[in-house]
Formats: sequence, structure tokens, C-alpha cells
Amino acid sequence: MAGAAAVTIPIALHFFYRARYRPLPWAPMKFLKEAVEQTSRRLKFQEWVLLALRCLALILLALALARPSRDEASAAGAGEPIDAVLVIDTSYSMAAREGNKTRFELAKEAAAVVIDTLPKDSSIQIIACADRHQTLGPVSRYNRDQAKQLLQTIELSSLSTDLMPGLEAALAAAQTGTSPAKELYVFTDMQKSGFERQQSALQAKCNEIKENDVNLVFVRCGNPTNRVPNVAVTDVQLLAAIPHTKTRVPFVVTLKNTGRDPVRGAKVFLELDGRSVEKDAVQVDKLEPGETVTLTLTGALEEAGPRLVAVSVVAADLPGDNVLYKVIGVREKVRVLLIAHPFAGQTATDAGDWFVRKALIPFDPVRDEDKIKRYFIETESAAPHEVAPEKLAHKDVVFLLNAAAGTGRPLEGLQPAFVAKLTEFVKQGGGLVIGCGDSVDAKGYNAALGGAGLLPMRLGDVRNTTEAALFTPAATSIEDGSMFAPLKPFGDWVARAQLARMFALDEGSGAAAGAKVLLRTTDNKPLVTSRVVGDGEVVFFATALDETWGRMMSDGQLAVPMTTHLLAHLTGRRVPGGTRMAGDVLSYHPAKQFGGFELIKPKPKSGEKVRPRVPLGEARTENGRLVVSSDKTLAAGEYALVPTGTTDPAGLTVDSGVAFAVNPDLRETENLDAATDTDVEKALGFRPAIITAGAGTESAVRDRRTRGEFTEWALLVLLLLLIGEAAWAWQCGRAV
Repeated sequence: MAGAAAVTIPIALHFFYRARYRPLPWAPMKFLKEAVEQTSRRLKFQEWVLLALRCLALILLALALARPSRDEASAAGAGEPIDAVLVIDTSYSMAAREGNKTRFELAKEAAAVVIDTLPKDSSIQIIACADRHQTLGPVSRYNRDQAKQLLQTIELSSLSTDLMPGLEAALAAAQTGTSPAKELYVFTDMQKSGFERQQSALQAKCNEIKENDVNLVFVRCGNPTNRVPNVAVTDVQLLAAIPHTKTRVPFVVTLKNTGRDPVRGAKVFLELDGRSVEKDAVQVDKLEPGETVTLTLTGALEEAGPRLVAVSVVAADLPGDNVLYKVIGVREKVRVLLIAHPFAGQTATDAGDWFVRKALIPFDPVRDEDKIKRYFIETESAAPHEVAPEKLAHKDVVFLLNAAAGTGRPLEGLQPAFVAKLTEFVKQGGGLVIGCGDSVDAKGYNAALGGAGLLPMRLGDVRNTTEAALFTPAATSIEDGSMFAPLKPFGDWVARAQLARMFALDEGSGAAAGAKVLLRTTDNKPLVTSRVVGDGEVVFFATALDETWGRMMSDGQLAVPMTTHLLAHLTGRRVPGGTRMAGDVLSYHPAKQFGGFELIKPKPKSGEKVRPRVPLGEARTENGRLVVSSDKTLAAGEYALVPTGTTDPAGLTVDSGVAFAVNPDLRETENLDAATDTDVEKALGFRPAIITAGAGTESAVRDRRTRGEFTEWALLVLLLLLIGEAAWAWQCGRAV
């Protein structure tokens, strides 16, 4: 703009070349005096106009060279470097096809075009984003070849869309650049959910980007009017409370049409450890938009251990939610230790463990002796004062049935060495069920078991009632998701378990951390409570599990299903690994420290047989236990945490390690609608620049940069001004 000082040149010339007059008397001139004065005024006016036009021409030329722009545009001048940040949406909805390409392919191609349009010496940073971000590089931010190669290595995740983390990281990355011109590009399919997940925070962040003079551009990858057909596998349930070998069990699969159009001919397959369990696929003729259907497929359970179930659907839709995995623990035997006072009465039911054993193994001891021997549940009984710590070896669940402990009856109760071993057993994943009775002393239990952390709540006094006003369990108090949730619809069964006596439990200061109430009585008192201890769990009944205090376990219509669900829940905790969602942290507690550990990831989609491995280093110590963890779970599939060098497992069984099934985040396809430009403006509070990925990306990017400037308008006005100046000068000369 300093060049605008050149406007003094025509002014100087104007005054320098003014005509110089020498007075010369001439009589006729006085007759022309009036005409000359009139003509002189006209000429001076024309000359001043001409001078003004020439000065304005120089000012416009200087203005054009300065490349003025709008406040919200931060594009650089021609050839000046730009700090560019590219945010690539890697949520699995980007796999939807647009013609012969996926949205993700369009995004990577558009990003490469943006890199090509950047001026020399521009910096480039690439960030992958779904519901979390990854700053990918390149190593040299000024190397565009590295950046373009890096684009090709980006893979889709199994995560859902949330633009907030990516924009937050992108602004921070842009501010580390040195150029005054900064551009932030977001390559996404513009799913509504991505703008709605954290709308307030996203709006504030986009305004912050705008206020920091960063040019924000959304690159729409896909046509917002296209409706994506999609069928998702949303659930798979095994209709067997405790899966065990040598059985064929049904699997209930749930499918949902999350698109806007009907889907016909979807085929469903069921695999167990990679092997198909059905000869032919089950086909669904038609699924209406929003419709949910359930199918039943059966499979044989042959081998014990953690098994990987995979349900897949083949349909013309997004592949990201076409497979759902689940880890199930298949057992050859479930071994239960029953600790109760031995038989000391007139009938078999006087044994302290008779009702629980009958609920666990519902066969006639004489008529069905062979069945009992072949049954997958095995029980062993022991007296409280005689049970040794060694009895816990190879056991899955322990029942304490009216077993004395602590100061009440020390000679007949549990010994301290056994209580210590029992605590260790639970922390390592074992299940413990405690039932009360006349032998239970509140003070002794609070000291011995409560002191060991095995009581969900401290015991108070025994509550007694009359035959006319028995305590009644309330099925309505069972919460959804509880281990007793399957019993909730059968309130009549639960209500029949009326009780004459039960312990009062302290829900206030006497409740241990994490204690939960699973079942209450109709007067809102806790009847069954639980607490997770380490990897195991304790379930406490405030009443007796025989018929001395009530009918909690003596009514088979309630006792058998309640015990079955209880045992299924507790044994399920001992299944190594488990089922997780993409992005979750996987954790493993090794028995000892190895030289190091690593995460084995799913097989690449390219078909390579070798599964990638991520070194994790040595296990760390938390709360007195070794732990190894990793959050590198962005893609759905089978994972394993193992000691370094462990042979790649063919299935889920990993020696000295643990395996996991990781599923996609199904929130991604709950709503596949794309946000329109108006939706984006409403969500952000202003309308950002939005261009479309495809053939016109390059011209749109270049136009976006130049539209921010007034240079073209300044040059156009300059041209018109010069034409006007020439015409005016000709007119002035002609007039003279």
C-alpha cells in the first residue's frame, strides 16, 4: 500500500507543466477577455477531473497488488504458503457407496486434490477422526508427497461419528504453524449424528476456529439425498443359561433395518470359531424401514473354553455393522462347593445344602443316578469347620449355607485360613453365594467376612414376623440388566417365596463400595445384595436357602430358574476376555510378569494371513495386581492380549493370554441421514464453506480462496477507470 504514494507523480506533473505566461499588450485581447475567462474555468475543471481519475487509477493499482480480503477469509496471496490441516472422517458410514466409489475413497481423493492446490512451502497435517482423533502426520509437515502417501494408509474404523474431537485437535495443529494463512478441511459424509453428539461444544469450537482466522471448509463426501439401505446385526443371545459341551443350542439373532428403504433377501450366517454351524444361510424375505426381526439358528458346542460366535448378514448395505461377535464360555463341567452343616435330622431335607443341591441338579437321586453322574454340574459338600483351603482348587462357585464364621461359634465355623483363601478365590473370578440361618452371627460375619471385603452390606439384627404377615419378595424391585431380570415377569413365583425371618442390612454407612440390591421385599427392605470383588462377585441372601426361615429355595418353580440364572451369571464372569465395543480398553491380569506383552489385532481386510501385533511392554501393577491394557481397538474383530512371542492363535484360545470380541459402535447406523447445508448452519450458528468431493473439488477449492479477495473487483474497476480516463482525456483535447 506504500506504493499508493505514487499518486503524487501526476499531481507534481500537473503543476510542473502548467503554462507560463509573459504579459504582452495587445489591444484586441481586451475584447476577448470575457470569452477567455469563461473558457479558462471550463479547462481547469476538465484538468482537475483528469487529475483525479489518474490519481484514483494509481490507488486502485496499489489496492489490487495488496490483495484485500474479507475478514473471515484467511487465504494467502498468490504463492504464499498456507498451514493446512486435513481431518478425515473414518467412521464406518463412510463405506457407503456413491456410484462406483465409496465415500471414504472420495474423501481421500479430495484430500489429495487439496494438497495439490496448496502453494509452495505450505505445511500439511492429517488427522483421522471418528468419535476420537488420531494425529497421523506426515513426519515432515512440509512434504506433500509424504502426506499423499499417508492418505492411502488411512483405514476405516468401527467407530461412530463425532466431529468435535477432530476439530479440537485440528485447531491446535493449525495454531502450531507459522503462516498467517490457515485452512482447515473436514472430509466427511456429514452425518447428522456427527453434528448432534456434542452440538453445543461443536458450535463453540467452530466459532473459535472462525475467530482465530482459520478458514473452515467442510468437504461433503456423498450426495445428501442418497438413501443408504442398511441391515444391522444388533444382538445375538444364546438360549442356554450355562453353555456346555456335547449340546446343540439355539442362538437368537436380532436384525434391524436402519435405513429408509425396504431391504429384500438379506441372508444370515452363524459361525462358531470360524466354522459355519448351519449348512445353509437363513434368508429374510423383506425388512421394512425401522423393522426389527429375530431369527433362531442352532449350533453344536463341542469344545470347552471361550468360543467366538460370529453372526453375519449379507445385504446391499454398509459392511461396518454386518457382523456381530460374542464370546461365550463353553464348559465341560461346572464345579460347585457347598459349605453347610451336615445332615442331622429325620429326613434328607434337613441337610443344610439339600435344597440348593436339588436346584442345581434337578434329578431324582435314586432313579436318575446315571443322569446325575453325566450332568455338567458337579457338587461337593463340606462342613464349615472342616473345609480346607485346598477344596477351592478347580471350583467355579462356592455356596456358604448357614455356615458359622467369626466369634459366634469358632469351633464349628469357617477357619481364618479358609476365609483368606476364599477371598483370593473371589478376587480371581470365582463366585460366592452366601445364605443365612440360625448359625449365622451378625457380629462374627461382619468381622470375619466383612473384614475380608466379602459382604456387600453389614448385617444388623434378625427381623421376625408372624405367620399372618410374612415377608414377601417383590419382583418389581428387580432392575433391568440384573442377573435376576429373567425372573421379573414371573412375579407370582417370586411372591410365593414368603419368609418368616431375615437379617436387616445396613444400606447406609454399612454398605461396601459398589454394593447393589438385586431383590427387595414388599416393605422395601434389601433381601438379595451383591458386590463385585476383584474379578469375581459375591451374592448375599439375607434369609436362609433352605426351609427353616421361609420358602426362598424350597419352591422348585422359583428355586431352579433362580439358581440357574445365578450360576450362569457367576460362571460367566470367569470367561477369559469377553465382548467389547470398538474403542473400549481391553485389560488382562497375567499370573506373572513376562518379558513383555503385545496386542494381537484382527486379520487385515486385504486378506493377509498374519495378524498385526502391537508391543505393549511389561505389565504394570495396579491395586496389588499385574495388569496389561490397550485401547487400540478401532476396528471390530477378534483381539488377544498375550505375552510377547505367543503363537498366533487359530481361534480364541490363547496360551497364557486372553481373547476378546470387539463389535462396531451401532450408534453410527441408528440414523444414516446426512445433514443439509441448512442443518449445518442451524447446528453451528453460522454457515461455513461447504464444497462437494468429486470432479469439481479443485476448482471449488481455488475459487474459495480467490473469492475471499477483492483483487478481481479492484482490477475490474481499474480497467473501467482507465477506459474512462482515456475517453475523458480525448474529450478534453477535442474541446481545446
